Amino acid sequence: MSVRTLRVGLAALAALTYAAPAAAQQRGTIEFGGFGSTARFDNALSLKTAFGGGGRVGAYLDPRWSLEFEQAEMRATRPNGLRDVNVGVLSGRVVYTPITAGRLSLLVGAGAGVSTETNFMHSYGVDALAGFKIGVRDNVALRVDGVMDWLANEEWKTYQSVRVGLSVYRRPAGRTMTNTIAMEPSRPAPMTMVHADSVSAGETRRLRGRDAALDALRDSLRNAPSRPVTTAANMESMEASINFKFDKSDLTDSARMVLDDKIRVFRANSTMTIVIVGYTDLTGSDAYNMALGTRRAEAAKAYIVARGIAEQRVVIESKGMRQPLTQAAGEEGQAPNRRARFRLLMTPSVIAKP
Repeated sequence: MSVRTLRVGLAALAALTYAAPAAAQQRGTIEFGGFGSTARFDNALSLKTAFGGGGRVGAYLDPRWSLEFEQAEMRATRPNGLRDVNVGVLSGRVVYTPITAGRLSLLVGAGAGVSTETNFMHSYGVDALAGFKIGVRDNVALRVDGVMDWLANEEWKTYQSVRVGLSVYRRPAGRTMTNTIAMEPSRPAPMTMVHADSVSAGETRRLRGRDAALDALRDSLRNAPSRPVTTAANMESMEASINFKFDKSDLTDSARMVLDDKIRVFRANSTMTIVIVGYTDLTGSDAYNMALGTRRAEAAKAYIVARGIAEQRVVIESKGMRQPLTQAAGEEGQAPNRRARFRLLMTPSVIAKP
């Protein structure tokens, strides 16, 4: 098998994965990655060490299981002063994610592959993988893998390789793992929201500044010569929800459509103050979840501000995993906790009587 044949085979596998039926792709995310690699060979294979790179494409069958294919090409040194040669490896494997903590995920896998060397070695066998990945952005992760290969037609001789690179993830448009944003009117009385268990002086200063801004806005509304009014029907119209993808803060297309529908109500009621509070489920650390809740609230705020709602009317905060709606176990059971809540603060005289 030539190196060119290996390249063609990998391209065909990538195309097959990407062109799989839509129903299969909706079950998970597509991963595209590139990496640098180094390898060390059993002395009996007449090869020593190698350096090179490669790429991978994979499809997640569910949040923990994925099927992936890799091709790597390396330049290998040989003993006894022999000339260096090219080594190509094409492999496929099943990968399992047993542990996820925040942005860190551990990986284990097993599969099979073929390899070829420029002059003489054409081999096949099985491999095992152990590694980890760290999310650097919502759709990008640093991935590090160690792989052990056993060559069946070379009396199970081995070689070991280490791969370091980046992976980019393409999530299907129809994926809707629920992180709920609920939008609801508050009671007429202004609210003072304080974290009783705030963990930093910076957070305390931010909350005090937010409360001062709300007090100033309340006073300005009371002294205004005239105020637009909203109706009970408008208040009821604010009861809506939108969905986030799992462990993400970016808005989906359907979420934008819902927010677009509510922006006209914000515009028609200029005395309305929108307080957005982000929440998460009970998975992960408190610090990570506080940051995730803030990002969710900021995403909603940025969207409505970009469409003409005055920034000073929108106040955000995060409660992270605090105040959960459910203690149910598992990813689906925790879905109601992954939310951000809109509270609309209005003075009593702003609300029109029926």
